[in-house]
Amino acid sequence: MRLSVALMFTWLSSSCLAANCDWVYRAVLQSLPQAQGWTFNGSTASNASAASGVLTYGPAGTSSTTYWDANVPAGAMDFSKFDWSLEAEIRLTGATHGNVSGFRRGGFILFLTDKAGRWVSADIGSSRLSLRNDNNGTSDPQADVDLASGFRVVRLTAGPSGARLFVDGTQVLTLALGTGLSPNRVNFGDASVLASATLTEIKRVDLIPAQEPCPGDINCDTFVNDLDFQTFAYGYNVLLCSEPAMTPGCPADLNGDTVVDDVDFQLFVQMYDVLLCYGE
Repeated sequence: MRLSVALMFTWLSSSCLAANCDWVYRAVLQSLPQAQGWTFNGSTASNASAASGVLTYGPAGTSSTTYWDANVPAGAMDFSKFDWSLEAEIRLTGATHGNVSGFRRGGFILFLTDKAGRWVSADIGSSRLSLRNDNNGTSDPQADVDLASGFRVVRLTAGPSGARLFVDGTQVLTLALGTGLSPNRVNFGDASVLASATLTEIKRVDLIPAQEPCPGDINCDTFVNDLDFQTFAYGYNVLLCSEPAMTPGCPADLNGDTVVDDVDFQLFVQMYDVLLCYGE
């Protein structure tokens, strides 16, 4: 069977098609987020560097921004169906939080919008954080939390029940989602010219879907279609996940046995026939 399937794939490019369902940043790899699949969208890097397991940048002033955006496929996030969470392990020194010119902003943010423009922002300072679902944010909930004396895990979750903000696993704030913003955005960092921070330290960042991708949905857009087929075909031709030429993460290995073979092909074809992972 393998030969006949391989003949079906001969029209595909031999270049490696990177696609997986992990949006993570690990400072322990000693590289900046843009080297790990995130896009830098700030106006200045603010001396950003990664060493000793920590990404640091600063000072980040009110005249600039320093933040990164995950490259999430269009249509992947739908807060009306499933929870999505953006989690960061951070320590903030001199990060402001408060009302400036009628707007509430923090020196660090976690920000999520789905495919329909449903959104929420966590505005975070060294001693206070808040949730925001409108441009002003001055009447939205806030809480006092020490984020300066040590690393804390802050998680922003958006889903069918709205937005929730957790610190070290404890829920501290809730808020309804806002609407009407540009879709498919996932940001972390200093994204406001109304806030600042002396030093920002980040160990890791994770974008976490509560609903695991279905088998065959290699690019995590909730469909198993020709885009997934191209990446699967490439992995099928390489065969071994251990090969240097294999797509990072070996996403075509659908059964997790470190080989992309006919078993994976059968799983892929079943989902390709279904097309839509979760239904409407």
